[in-house]
Amino acid sequence: MKKIMKKLALVLISVLMALSLTACGSDEGTGTTDGEVTYKDTFTYAIGGEPNYLDPAVATDSVASYILNQTYYPLFSFAEDGSIVNEACTEYELDDTQTVYTLHLTEDNYWSDGQQVVAGDYVYGMLRSLGLGSADSHYSYFIRNYVKGASQFGADGSTAKIADMEGVVGIEALDDFTIQITLEKPCSFFLSLMTSSVFYPLRSDYAPELDYTWAGELHPTNGAYTYSSIDNKTEIDMVKNEYFPMADQVTTPNLRAVVMADPEAQLMAFQTGEIDFASNVEPSTVVNLYEGQPELLISSSVINYYMQMNSYRASDALKDVRVRRAIQLGIDRNNIITALDAEGVYYELLGYVPKGMPGVDGDFRQEQDDERPLVYTDKDEARALMEQAGYSETNRLQLTYSTNQAAMHDTVSAVIAEELKAIYIDVSIENKELRVFFDERDQQGITELARGSMSADYMDPTTFLEMANSKNQYGNQTWGDATYDAMLAEADLLTGTERMEKLHEAEDYLVEEMAYTCPLFGYSNVALGKAGLEGYSCNPQGSYTFAFIKVPA
Repeated sequence: MKKIMKKLALVLISVLMALSLTACGSDEGTGTTDGEVTYKDTFTYAIGGEPNYLDPAVATDSVASYILNQTYYPLFSFAEDGSIVNEACTEYELDDTQTVYTLHLTEDNYWSDGQQVVAGDYVYGMLRSLGLGSADSHYSYFIRNYVKGASQFGADGSTAKIADMEGVVGIEALDDFTIQITLEKPCSFFLSLMTSSVFYPLRSDYAPELDYTWAGELHPTNGAYTYSSIDNKTEIDMVKNEYFPMADQVTTPNLRAVVMADPEAQLMAFQTGEIDFASNVEPSTVVNLYEGQPELLISSSVINYYMQMNSYRASDALKDVRVRRAIQLGIDRNNIITALDAEGVYYELLGYVPKGMPGVDGDFRQEQDDERPLVYTDKDEARALMEQAGYSETNRLQLTYSTNQAAMHDTVSAVIAEELKAIYIDVSIENKELRVFFDERDQQGITELARGSMSADYMDPTTFLEMANSKNQYGNQTWGDATYDAMLAEADLLTGTERMEKLHEAEDYLVEEMAYTCPLFGYSNVALGKAGLEGYSCNPQGSYTFAFIKVPA
């Protein structure tokens, strides 16, 4: 009955919003006509907050990717199934040592001001990312950790000039359309790393070294679109790049990215026709409201959601592996999924690496789950572990769970608190503003229990497993140890089946043996798009590209 009433309420909201369509709808003009269908000349989509920077070297969040995906033409990109797609790099060779990549670029690649894009532009973009250092260009470690000679630049947050890196770092332009990249050692997923924006092209005449303030002003780009106006706080407008090599397939002249941090505001704007696409919506609301309708877009993504447990400094209790293991076993993940109430979106995550990653000869997660799930629910075993650690009904453990404000996170934290009551743990919930939450969890490392979630940066299990490496540059760590670091380092020296088996061992140690993290669930990406929308794609990171979008008028 409760679910029926919820759906009735959502239907009523939908009707009320639809009634306001005429008054609040978009007044955009129509564009091309294809047969009997007329398409808009502007596609308007909402992003879930202010993009931190539109400098490809500095951008780190998914919000920025919703802009950069439209304005840059990378060497490689991800297909929806996670495979690598050749873009500006038409073909490449890898030498017998498996360390030297020779990339051949298309000559049909131009900046939006008409200047041809050459190999030196990609080389400049890479070296500039590296030179900004780890403090400003987090993902420059994709270069620093793998390219020959790059490790000496910027790892400690220091900066470096390109002149000092030339001839030292193994990245060079052999001619205007050939790049050679030399690695320190073989890396089977290096092309996957090269989809990152730290490998995007830039020019020194508008993007100087050691500065990213330029990105707030209009500047050339080489993607399907370029900027016509930039206001990171409200709206970013883009116009078709007539010099784009596939410009004849770009049928929508204008894109408009509107900043809307509130999922409810995005839903309302979508309902009233103010926007054509909502990227940040509350899954339980829209799945129930749009069930079976073409507006509901559910795309496979490689994302985990877990509880971070501070075994280093915030709580003496959490330094005890028995308490951490008890927390893992004391939570029924199915109760979380039921509470989130979005059929087909969530699944129970029984290890740290989510579904969708390649393994020995199949899916990495499924391989382990078929052999032995690393976590499960057993409250009796959880209580026994807590009792061994000195806790009981009369001596309950008090812990604080930190999260940022969002309906989804509120639901998850409430279920966690209720579940852990049964194993002698009372949980207080702290909701923090997003940036404060990230600072306390990642930079200061002062949270006890905290929400964690990550989408795949590249298509290899290490994109997740490296998060617990104590040498990881992503803020102060609250988990992991030297033994785990050594396991990852050993895997790094292996290839093929041996490497994947070692990564399985590392995950076993991280999750089951040491219980450093509490996996909860994985989930698909959920968005809303106008019925009849065509020409978009969503990669495993949950990020959309709109180069060939068509929006029915």
